[in-house]
Amino acid sequence: MNKKVIIGIIAAVVVAIICIGGYYLLSNKSTMNSPTETKQPEEEIKVGDDNSKTNKDGKKSLVVYFSVPETDDPNKKMTTEEENSAIVVDGKVLGNTEYAAKLIKDNTGADIYRIEPKNPYTTNHSDLVSLAKEEQEKDVRPEIKNKISNFDDYDIIYVGYPIWWSDMPQILYTFFELYDFAGKTVIPFSTHGGSGLAGTVST
Repeated sequence: MNKKVIIGIIAAVVVAIICIGGYYLLSNKSTMNSPTETKQPEEEIKVGDDNSKTNKDGKKSLVVYFSVPETDDPNKKMTTEEENSAIVVDGKVLGNTEYAAKLIKDNTGADIYRIEPKNPYTTNHSDLVSLAKEEQEKDVRPEIKNKISNFDDYDIIYVGYPIWWSDMPQILYTFFELYDFAGKTVIPFSTHGGSGLAGTVST
């Protein structure tokens, strides 16, 4: 057989192996990075009431937030991590994001809703940090305890969350996938250690 033909065959085989291997790796990567299923909460709740305020343009606002204060005892001597995650107001412990959400509510007249996980997060700092990283790496969609039955009534949605590992907590991805945001104005806000919104607006 001609030497050039043999070289051509070998080259073709090598290219085929590379293509098949590349396809296999990309397929596996796609599978590995696929998010877990977003499950619908079993419970529905109505937020606000018939007297909920509207702004001057007749639009209704809702403040949605996720917050995990690492203690609920206002009288204990807090660790550094607990102090960094919470603030005591009128003898009650509020998570940092919760406090920011309430300020927005008070200044806008918006209704308010707290994102609560079906299975509560630990308040142990080291365990919480590890869990947050694991959820991010596995692209988990943690289940939310309940769903807003009258979400369609709102035009402006403020969404607040802490920054965990340079991103939103994974439960926020669950929240965004549960609702239709078409035609709504979404205004994000975050609490963090200096990273700002950490690129989550584009997410």
